Amino acid sequence: MRKLQDTKPIWHALIWIAIYIVAVNIGDFLGEMVQFPELTSIVLVALSAVLIIYLRVGGRLAFYGVRSVPPGTLPPVLFYLPLFAIAFLEYAKGIAPDLDLQIILYAILLMAAVGFIEELLFRGFLLQALRRRGNLTRAILISGVTFGLGHIVNLLRGYSLTDQALQVVAAVLIGIALAYCVALTGSIMPGVAFHILFNISGTITAHSVLWDSVTVGIIAVVMIPYILFLRNRLAKVGAAVTAVPASAQVA
Repeated sequence: MRKLQDTKPIWHALIWIAIYIVAVNIGDFLGEMVQFPELTSIVLVALSAVLIIYLRVGGRLAFYGVRSVPPGTLPPVLFYLPLFAIAFLEYAKGIAPDLDLQIILYAILLMAAVGFIEELLFRGFLLQALRRRGNLTRAILISGVTFGLGHIVNLLRGYSLTDQALQVVAAVLIGIALAYCVALTGSIMPGVAFHILFNISGTITAHSVLWDSVTVGIIAVVMIPYILFLRNRLAKVGAAVTAVPASAQVA
């Protein structure tokens, strides 16, 4: 696997994405079998730990954006503010009535793992792999669209076609915006924080197709000009310097 990071980085990213999908489905299947639906959260926390150890041993945590935002790359207010604003949009629907403390805690645990893993895979592994092709804008768009379309697998988890279509549209727009932010800052960590908050709000709030449609509409209204702003910002100041992997430094 480690050799693929340098020789075939796109395959490296796709293999890890496949591992993630398999882990989710195994967690769901075993959780249903033993009547412990929260098992998936534990499986994904374990996968998160495996990924961190894998990158730490290889000296590539910073290379894939698992680092603090470098000074000077994050203008106050403008970056991430629209994203964090929409993270709380779901609460307008109200909290789901059938929740208890245990469900909420496991939901937070699950969404924390999902947020970290998906940001690392799509804005870390995949975006860096695509950047090696030389066109950063194309890499950003492909990683964002891939992230959105990847949510189609939720059909296996019982999502309706309407729910799935709304989720894909929102995920594509958010994925592109997050990829631009990573290109500008060199860090996936603010995106991880947003992703966790956004997923939690969608998990513990009441379900409504009407409200979900309105939410996606609002996301589109906010994200499209925000993406254009980020695109212009990237053209003006350029991408953040990517951390060189420790293994490459040694070589």
